[in-house]
Amino acid sequence: MARKLPKPLARRDILYGVDTPPDILIQRGTQYLEAGLVFDAVEFFARAGHRPGLAEMREAALEMGDAFLLRKVQEAAPDLVGAADWQTLAARAKELGKDTYAERAAAGGTPPPPPLQEEAKIEEVAAPAEGEGAAPAAGGTPSPGAPGAPGAHGKARKSEIQGG
Repeated sequence: MARKLPKPLARRDILYGVDTPPDILIQRGTQYLEAGLVFDAVEFFARAGHRPGLAEMREAALEMGDAFLLRKVQEAAPDLVGAADWQTLAARAKELGKDTYAERAAAGGTPPPPPLQEEAKIEEVAAPAEGEGAAPAAGGTPSPGAPGAPGAHGKARKSEIQGG
Protein backbone atom coordinates (compact mmCIF):
# COMPACT_ATOMS: atom_id res chain seq x y z
CA MET A 1 0.00 0.00 0.00
CA ALA A 2 1.34 3.43 -0.98
CA ARG A 3 2.10 5.93 1.75
CA LYS A 4 -0.26 8.81 2.13
CA LEU A 5 0.93 12.06 0.55
CA PRO A 6 1.56 14.99 2.86
CA LYS A 7 -0.97 17.79 3.18
CA PRO A 8 -0.14 21.00 1.25
CA LEU A 9 1.47 22.84 4.17
CA ALA A 10 3.52 19.81 5.16
CA ARG A 11 4.49 19.39 1.49
CA ARG A 12 5.70 23.00 1.42
CA ASP A 13 7.70 22.55 4.61
CA ILE A 14 9.34 19.37 3.31
CA LEU A 15 10.08 20.80 -0.13
CA TYR A 16 11.37 24.19 0.96
CA GLY A 17 12.67 23.37 4.42
CA VAL A 18 16.32 24.21 4.86
CA ASP A 19 17.04 21.02 6.78
CA THR A 20 15.25 18.51 4.52
CA PRO A 21 17.79 15.86 3.52
CA PRO A 22 17.98 14.92 -0.17
CA ASP A 23 16.95 11.32 0.50
CA ILE A 24 13.63 12.54 1.96
CA LEU A 25 13.09 14.80 -1.06
CA ILE A 26 13.77 11.87 -3.38
CA GLN A 27 11.43 9.62 -1.40
CA ARG A 28 8.63 12.20 -1.59
CA GLY A 29 9.29 12.82 -5.28
CA THR A 30 8.94 9.10 -5.92
CA GLN A 31 5.67 9.02 -3.96
CA TYR A 32 4.26 11.88 -6.03
CA LEU A 33 5.42 10.19 -9.23
CA GLU A 34 3.74 6.93 -8.23
CA ALA A 35 0.55 8.90 -7.55
CA GLY A 36 0.76 10.35 -11.07
CA LEU A 37 1.57 13.86 -9.85
CA VAL A 38 4.52 14.54 -12.15
CA PHE A 39 4.69 18.27 -11.52
CA ASP A 40 5.04 17.74 -7.80
CA ALA A 41 7.54 14.95 -8.40
CA VAL A 42 9.76 17.10 -10.62
CA GLU A 43 9.87 19.80 -7.92
CA PHE A 44 11.12 17.32 -5.32
CA PHE A 45 13.66 15.74 -7.69
CA ALA A 46 14.91 19.17 -8.76
CA ARG A 47 15.28 20.34 -5.17
CA ALA A 48 17.24 17.18 -4.32
CA GLY A 49 19.35 17.39 -7.47
CA HIS A 50 18.24 13.81 -8.21
CA ARG A 51 19.37 13.24 -11.80
CA PRO A 52 17.78 9.78 -12.22
CA GLY A 53 14.43 11.21 -11.16
CA LEU A 54 14.85 14.22 -13.44
CA ALA A 55 15.77 11.90 -16.33
CA GLU A 56 12.57 9.97 -15.66
CA MET A 57 10.63 13.26 -15.68
CA ARG A 58 12.28 14.12 -19.00
CA GLU A 59 11.01 10.86 -20.47
CA ALA A 60 7.53 11.50 -19.05
CA ALA A 61 7.50 15.00 -20.59
CA LEU A 62 8.46 13.62 -23.99
CA GLU A 63 5.80 10.90 -23.78
CA MET A 64 3.10 13.34 -22.65
CA GLY A 65 4.16 16.06 -25.09
CA ASP A 66 4.39 18.46 -22.17
CA ALA A 67 6.64 21.48 -22.80
CA PHE A 68 6.09 22.89 -19.32
CA LEU A 69 7.36 19.72 -17.66
CA LEU A 70 10.36 19.50 -19.97
CA ARG A 71 11.18 23.14 -19.20
CA LYS A 72 11.14 22.34 -15.45
CA VAL A 73 13.59 19.48 -16.06
CA GLN A 74 15.81 21.74 -18.17
CA GLU A 75 15.85 24.42 -15.47
CA ALA A 76 16.97 21.85 -12.89
CA ALA A 77 19.49 20.02 -15.10
CA PRO A 78 20.25 21.89 -18.34
CA ASP A 79 22.52 19.14 -19.65
CA LEU A 80 19.66 16.58 -19.56
CA VAL A 81 17.61 18.39 -22.21
CA GLY A 82 18.91 19.17 -25.67
CA ALA A 83 17.57 20.57 -28.93
CA ALA A 84 16.66 17.08 -30.15
CA ASP A 85 14.42 16.64 -27.10
CA TRP A 86 12.51 19.81 -27.98
CA GLN A 87 12.03 18.56 -31.55
CA THR A 88 10.84 15.17 -30.27
CA LEU A 89 8.47 16.88 -27.87
CA ALA A 90 7.14 19.16 -30.64
CA ALA A 91 6.28 16.14 -32.80
CA ARG A 92 4.66 14.28 -29.90
CA ALA A 93 2.66 17.29 -28.76
CA LYS A 94 1.42 17.84 -32.34
CA GLU A 95 0.45 14.16 -32.51
CA LEU A 96 -1.55 14.55 -29.27
CA GLY A 97 -3.25 17.74 -30.45
CA LYS A 98 -1.37 19.93 -27.98
CA ASP A 99 -0.73 22.71 -30.46
CA THR A 100 0.45 25.31 -27.93
CA TYR A 101 3.02 22.91 -26.48
CA ALA A 102 4.06 21.91 -30.02
CA GLU A 103 4.66 25.56 -30.94
CA ARG A 104 6.59 26.20 -27.74
CA ALA A 105 8.70 23.08 -28.20
CA ALA A 106 9.44 23.96 -31.84
CA ALA A 107 10.78 27.29 -30.53
CA GLY A 108 13.12 25.45 -28.17
CA GLY A 109 10.83 25.73 -25.17
CA THR A 110 10.51 29.48 -25.13
CA PRO A 111 7.01 30.96 -25.33
CA PRO A 112 6.21 32.76 -28.57
CA PRO A 113 6.21 36.56 -28.41
CA PRO A 114 2.83 38.21 -27.99
CA PRO A 115 1.18 39.32 -31.22
CA LEU A 116 2.02 42.85 -32.29
CA GLN A 117 -0.72 45.41 -32.02
CA GLU A 118 -1.47 47.97 -34.67
CA GLU A 119 -0.05 51.43 -34.01
CA ALA A 120 -3.55 52.94 -34.09
CA LYS A 121 -4.70 50.74 -31.22
CA ILE A 122 -1.64 51.63 -29.16
CA GLU A 123 -2.14 55.35 -29.78
CA GLU A 124 -5.85 55.03 -28.96
CA VAL A 125 -5.08 53.51 -25.57
CA ALA A 126 -2.27 55.93 -24.79
CA ALA A 127 -4.13 59.15 -25.72
CA PRO A 128 -6.88 60.39 -23.39
CA ALA A 129 -10.34 60.73 -24.90
CA GLU A 130 -11.48 64.23 -25.75
CA GLY A 131 -12.32 66.14 -22.60
CA GLU A 132 -10.68 63.58 -20.29
CA GLY A 133 -8.41 65.16 -17.71
CA ALA A 134 -9.50 68.65 -18.66
CA ALA A 135 -10.82 71.18 -16.17
CA PRO A 136 -14.64 71.19 -15.97
CA ALA A 137 -16.74 73.87 -17.55
CA ALA A 138 -17.99 76.54 -15.17
CA GLY A 139 -20.30 74.93 -12.65
CA GLY A 140 -19.60 71.41 -13.99
CA THR A 141 -18.25 68.37 -12.16
CA PRO A 142 -14.61 67.56 -12.87
CA SER A 143 -13.89 64.23 -14.53
CA PRO A 144 -12.05 61.64 -12.41
CA GLY A 145 -8.33 62.32 -12.37
CA ALA A 146 -8.74 65.94 -13.42
CA PRO A 147 -7.42 68.75 -11.25
CA GLY A 148 -9.98 69.50 -8.57
CA ALA A 149 -11.58 66.07 -8.84
CA PRO A 150 -11.77 63.80 -5.80
CA GLY A 151 -8.94 61.27 -5.56
CA ALA A 152 -9.21 57.52 -6.07
CA HIS A 153 -12.43 55.90 -4.95
CA GLY A 154 -14.13 59.24 -4.30
CA LYS A 155 -11.73 60.23 -1.51
CA ALA A 156 -10.72 63.85 -1.35
CA ARG A 157 -7.09 64.73 -1.77
CA LYS A 158 -5.19 66.14 1.20
CA SER A 159 -4.81 69.48 -0.59
CA GLU A 160 -8.60 69.64 -1.05
CA ILE A 161 -9.22 68.97 2.62
CA GLN A 162 -6.74 71.62 3.67
CA GLY A 163 -8.20 74.05 1.18
CA GLY A 164 -5.13 74.28 -0.97
